[in-house]
Amino acid sequence: MIHKLKVQDNWILHTVTEESDSMFSNPQIDLLHSCFNGEEVEFITNMTKKKIESLEKHGILQIEILPIQVFLAKADEKTFIALSMLKKQVENTGEKEELDVETFIARSAKMKEVMEIVKKISYVDSSILLLGKSGVGKSMIAKLIHKYSTRAKRNFISINCGAIPEALMEAELFGYTHGSFTGGQRGGKKGIFESADEGTVFLDEVGELPLNLQVKLLEVLQENCIRPIGETKLIPVNVRVIAATNQNLLELVQQKKFREDLYYRLHVVPIEIPPLCDRIDDIPHLTRHFLKQKINKYGIFKTFHPEVEEVFKRYEWPGNVRELENIIERLFITTEENEIQLTHLPSFFHSLSENASSCYDKESDIIPLKKAKKMLEKELIVKAYDLYKSTYKAARALQVDQSTIVKKLKEFREEGR
Repeated sequence: MIHKLKVQDNWILHTVTEESDSMFSNPQIDLLHSCFNGEEVEFITNMTKKKIESLEKHGILQIEILPIQVFLAKADEKTFIALSMLKKQVENTGEKEELDVETFIARSAKMKEVMEIVKKISYVDSSILLLGKSGVGKSMIAKLIHKYSTRAKRNFISINCGAIPEALMEAELFGYTHGSFTGGQRGGKKGIFESADEGTVFLDEVGELPLNLQVKLLEVLQENCIRPIGETKLIPVNVRVIAATNQNLLELVQQKKFREDLYYRLHVVPIEIPPLCDRIDDIPHLTRHFLKQKINKYGIFKTFHPEVEEVFKRYEWPGNVRELENIIERLFITTEENEIQLTHLPSFFHSLSENASSCYDKESDIIPLKKAKKMLEKELIVKAYDLYKSTYKAARALQVDQSTIVKKLKEFREEGR
């Protein structure tokens, strides 16, 4: 009879006996609460209890309580309860969540201040400069500002100024006319500024913009016009510019790597986005948010042991929100159990959290400073490389030469990492 049931993968199984204290296990309760409110969970619990009482010995029953599927089976003195999310419902809920200033995760005082500024400046057309370390969510803030602006129905186009070769950057930003250079698109091509007319252009890593293009960007901000490659006339454009950087632009100005007049044109409304280590109250909510995204995406229910969330709150998160999201996806994919526990965390997590606390909490565990420095160096380099998947980007994040990263990684591999 069991073979007739269409049972999907990744069920959460719980065995109920006469000695059992609860109808559902903790992971099952977590799954129910992720889909229903308290009263609904209580109703489902009572209904399941009645179904079990009426179930004949060796009987089976399958119930759909959208979006949850419940499977009951009775054998001797035991009753088996299995819960899973229906795949069709998972596909429906897996759609990208709409960005909303009210639901944007900002529980910490510092992020609430940022959200208040976003609400105020979204309705004006001033240039905005988003400041903050890599991975804090500058692109999300930029999209939020665009959504609540009068330009919301127009294009929002984003470009990373550090990701495109300098030779191609001018064509990408300002476009070109037919025959401007060999290999160009027939009939020419519109640049980002012209394509975003009446909308918003987001310039991420604006500090990487070459000096010759900084002049042309200044022309956009001052004159509201562009000059495509090969064009003799200026073309008027109406765009709002939101720029972002994790660098100190004033230092770049002093080093003659960034134009002072452009700096002040962009610095009309600066918004400093705090790093994740200064937003501890946001970490549990971000953790659950990203976990829910993965549940919806893969159709597999998983939960974090409470100790994991506590460790997350103590961790420094140099890669910020991006690192947190990457870690959660990594844990979700690599952990076979439904509950992700401390033992599932990457090795650098254990050493940076446990070793750091033990060094300061227990006098007997004090280790030589030289050894501690070497441990910290290793963990930071390995973590940076795991996060960025590139020795160049890891070196840039740690502000050292790329050759140093390559050399150290080779040493770690020889040591067994």
